[in-house]
Parts: sequence; C-alpha cells; structure tokens
Amino acid sequence: MLLKGSCHCGAVRFSVKSCQPYPFMRCYCSICRKTAGAGGYAINIAGDNTTLEVEGAENITIYHARIQNPEDEKPHVSKGERRFCRHCGSFLWVYDPEYPELMHPFASAIDTELPKPPERVQR
Repeated sequence: MLLKGSCHCGAVRFSVKSCQPYPFMRCYCSICRKTAGAGGYAINIAGDNTTLEVEGAENITIYHARIQNPEDEKPHVSKGERRFCRHCGSFLWVYDPEYPELMHPFASAIDTELPKPPERVQR
C-alpha cells in the first residue's frame, strides 16, 4: 500500500510503501509519550525505507533522544532519528540506521485513508 503523508503546515510531504499498513504499533516508551504521544502513546506504521520519497526535505529536523538505562551511569544518545517539520513541529517518522530497510511513519502524519486493522499491537 502506498502511504502519503505530510506535516501540518504543508512544508513537508512524503510517500512510502508499506507491506504492513497494520497492525498499528502503539508505543508507550517515554520518548514516544513525550515527543509524539497523544493519549499517552504514539502510533507507528511499518514502511519500506527504500521507497521513501520526500518533498521539502530541507524543512525536516532530526531529534536523537537521550536514553538512560538503569544499569548505565550516564544516558546515551540514540542512533534512532525522529524526523519532524522544523516549522510546525509535526512528527513525521522514525528511522533507525540499525534497520536501514525500515522506517516508521507516525499514523498522525499519514493523509492516505488507512485500512481498519483486525488487530492492534502494543509495545
């Protein structure tokens, strides 16, 4: 399925193919809750990063979250890239270079009508 998305102000538009437009992944991690959560979680979709096309890439900013593991003395910076519009702050997708074939658009950034999932996955 081809997913088309954009930020709130329209400065960034993107499309990506998804072989799994559902189940939607509800993520309750502290990063998703603080940066993109509404209702205490973010909803992510799996996308094929090799098919990602972006208009307005110059308007995208990347956030690398700081992660504090209980066994570590100091937090470390995540390699995961949370991409958002530098003008309106809309969260667009997450990309992790450890899984270069994947990207995870936030369901809230998708403009394409999404199928109704028969199931939901919580992380």
